[in-house]
Amino acid sequence: MDGLALAWFFRAVSYAVVVVSSLAAMTLITAAAPGLVDRERRTARSGMRRCFTWGLVFFLNAVLVAAVLALIDGLIGNVLALGILVVLLVVSLAGLAAIATEVGHRVLLLAERERASALVRLLVGTGILFAVAVIPVFGWLVFTGAILTGIGAFLEVAVEDYRPTRRPASLPAAEQVRA
Repeated sequence: MDGLALAWFFRAVSYAVVVVSSLAAMTLITAAAPGLVDRERRTARSGMRRCFTWGLVFFLNAVLVAAVLALIDGLIGNVLALGILVVLLVVSLAGLAAIATEVGHRVLLLAERERASALVRLLVGTGILFAVAVIPVFGWLVFTGAILTGIGAFLEVAVEDYRPTRRPASLPAAEQVRA
């Protein structure tokens, strides 16, 4: 019986470490780029299915490419695979920060605290998402959906930021340069 209690203790401690480190990383992302997180939040709210689909496609492709690269003999394949997984981790934490902020915002609206700061909304939303993640099957699906939607929202915002602006074709060349 003592071994079982010790195993549960180590599981609880490891879960707490994951929650605290994830919250710390998401807090850094939110504090460093509040505009990015807010745009991700609005994008996820306006097109949840589209963001989920892009997140799923990106996740599956990143994992498959990392797995294939890990099969390559030598250091280069393993380093590239690790690099892809680190990028996936950063993108998923940035997206999860936006989703957690939205969840926290909606919960705080119910508590009539709509003037809460972004970090308070992040803390409340992260607490709720990680508490739900403990629930078998249902919680895992909700948490996975939140992560994939966040990844898709991050990708849509990133594509929107780096998409070249289009000039109207009807303007003369001299006016296109000034515009």
